[in-house]
Amino acid sequence: MSASGYTSERVVQTNGLGDWLFPDHSLDGLRYLSRAQIRFRVKRFWKRMFSPRQAIASFLSIAFMSLYLLAGLTLLSRREANDPEQLRLWLSGGMVLYAMYHTVKHLWAKPSLEPDAETWTDADRLWLGGGPVSRRTMVLREAMSAIPSALAKTALLGVVLWRDAEFLPLLLAGVCLALIALELIRRVITHGIDALRPSERRLGCTISVVVGLAMVFQLGVQIWQSTPPGSDPVIYVLSAMSEVGNYAGSTWIQIMAFALLPAASVASAEPWLLFGSLAPPISLALMTMLAVAVILVLAETLVRVDAWSTDRRIETERQRLRWLESNVIQGRSAALDDLSRSLQVTWIQRFGDALARWLPERAGGMSGLVVRQLQCVRRYLPNVIVSFAIPMALSLSPLLTDQTTKQWVFVIGGIALSSLLLAPPALQIDFRRDLKRMFLVRSLPLGNVAMCVGMLSVPVAITVLFQWITLALGAWIAAPPKWQTIWLFMALPSLAVVTFAVENALFLAFPHHVHAQGIAMVIRAKITFLWKGVMLAIAPIGLISYVMMCERLLPSFWVGPAAFAGTLFAVWSVAALAGWVLVRCWNRFDPLIDTPPE
Repeated sequence: MSASGYTSERVVQTNGLGDWLFPDHSLDGLRYLSRAQIRFRVKRFWKRMFSPRQAIASFLSIAFMSLYLLAGLTLLSRREANDPEQLRLWLSGGMVLYAMYHTVKHLWAKPSLEPDAETWTDADRLWLGGGPVSRRTMVLREAMSAIPSALAKTALLGVVLWRDAEFLPLLLAGVCLALIALELIRRVITHGIDALRPSERRLGCTISVVVGLAMVFQLGVQIWQSTPPGSDPVIYVLSAMSEVGNYAGSTWIQIMAFALLPAASVASAEPWLLFGSLAPPISLALMTMLAVAVILVLAETLVRVDAWSTDRRIETERQRLRWLESNVIQGRSAALDDLSRSLQVTWIQRFGDALARWLPERAGGMSGLVVRQLQCVRRYLPNVIVSFAIPMALSLSPLLTDQTTKQWVFVIGGIALSSLLLAPPALQIDFRRDLKRMFLVRSLPLGNVAMCVGMLSVPVAITVLFQWITLALGAWIAAPPKWQTIWLFMALPSLAVVTFAVENALFLAFPHHVHAQGIAMVIRAKITFLWKGVMLAIAPIGLISYVMMCERLLPSFWVGPAAFAGTLFAVWSVAALAGWVLVRCWNRFDPLIDTPPE
C-alpha cells in the first residue's frame, strides 16, 4: 500500500488498453463513492437554485444563459458562415497552440513538493484508502472528471459555431471529442514534465524560451508585412488575429495536431480522402469511431506516462536522499548549510517586523499576511515576471505604429485590459487560495477590514507596479500631456483595487476549490468575463460623459480642475464600494456552511 492510499498493482492486471474499460469486482467502494458524489451534486445544485443564500448566483446564471442563447440566435445568425476547412484548422491548430502554451507554463512553474501528481480528497482517502484500487483506475477517474466541463464548453461553443455547422450534432460531437482529447493531452504533458530532473527542466525552459521567441518574432514579421504602413492599431490587431489563424493552420502545427484531426474533421463534417469512396454517413461514422479510438489511445498513454513519471520521481527523491546521507557520513556541511540558510531571517521577515511596528496595534496581524504573500511571490517569482512581462509588451506594442494619438489610447486600453483579465489569474495569493484554510484564517485576531486589506495588499501592489512601469514607458515614448499622465498614475490603481476586490467578493459569495471543474465553473468563468467586459465598456463612457457635462455647465477656467478631481473621485468611489462589498462578503462567509465539498 502506498502513502496515497491505493495499491500500485492489482493481483491480476493485464495493463492493456481495455483493462480500464472492464474493471474487476473489487472496486465496490469506488462505484459507491462515485454514485454518492453524483447524487449529492445533483441535490446540492437543485437546492442552490432555490436557496435565498444563493439567489444572486442563480439569477446571474439564468440571466447569463438566457442572454447568451438570445445573442446566439439573433446576432450570430446574421453573420456569414465560415468555410468548413477553416473551422477544422481552427479547432485542431488552436488547441495545439493552447497545448504549447500549457507546456511552457508548466515548465516554468515551481515543481511540486508532493511526489504524487494525482489529487486525493478526504472522501477518497476515507472510502478508497484501504481498498484494492489500482493507480490506473485513479488516474483515469481523475482525467474523466473533466467530461462535465467539456460538455458545458461544447454547449457554449455550439451557440457560437452553429452558423458554421454543416450538421449541428456532428459539430457538437466533434468539439466535445476534441476537448476531451485536449484534456488528456494536457495531462500527459503535465505528468511528463513533472518527471523531469532539475537539469532537464532547465534545458526545457531554455528550449521553450528560444522556440517561443522565434515564434513571436515570426508572427511579428508576418503581421508587419501584412499590414499597410501607417495603419491604425486596430488594423494591426485584426492582422494579428488573422496571422494567428494562419499560423494555426500551417503545416507544422497541423502535423502536431495529429491526435485532434479526427475530431476536428467530424466537427466540420469533412471526412478524410481515405474514406472518399464511401457514402458520407458511413465515412463520418468511421471518423467518429476513429476520434473515439484516439481518446482511448490517449487514455492508455496517460496511464503509462503516469507510471513512468511516478517511478522517475521516486528515483529522483531516492538519489537526493542518498546524496544527503553521503554528505552526513563524509562530514560535509552542505546539508547543514542549507538548513541554517533556511533558518536565517530574510528581508521579507524584516519588512514584516517593520510593518508590524508601523501599523496600529489592532491591525498588526496584517503584517503576517503580507509576509506570507511576499514569500509566495518570491517562490513563484519567474511565473509572476513572465505573466506581467507579456502583457506589458502587448500593451506597449501600439507604440510601434505611426498614429501618435491613437497609440496612446491603445496603450491605456492594454493596461486596463491586462489589469482586469490577466492580473487576477496570475496573482491568486488571496482568499481564493485559502479555501481549505478558512477556519485558520477566521481565527486570526483581525477585524474584517484589516483582513481584507491584508489579503489584497500584495496582489494590488504588484498590479499597480505593473501599471506604473508600463505607463511610464508609454508616456516616455508617446509624450502625452502631463496632466493626463498624472491622472492615469492616480486613477489606474483604483482599477486594480476594483478587480481584486470583486474577484474575491465573488469567490467568498460562491466559493469553489482551486482545481474544481464542471458546468458551474464554466458558467462562473463566463459571468466573470462578462462583468469585466461591461465594466470596460461603461467606465470610459461614464467618465467622458462627466467631462462633457463639465464643459457645458462650468466656466472654462473650472473645467480642467472639476473634470480632474471629479473623475478621480468617481473611480475611487467605485473602488471603495468594491472594497465595502468584499468586507460584507467576508463578514458573511461561514467556513462551516459555505465551504463546498471536494
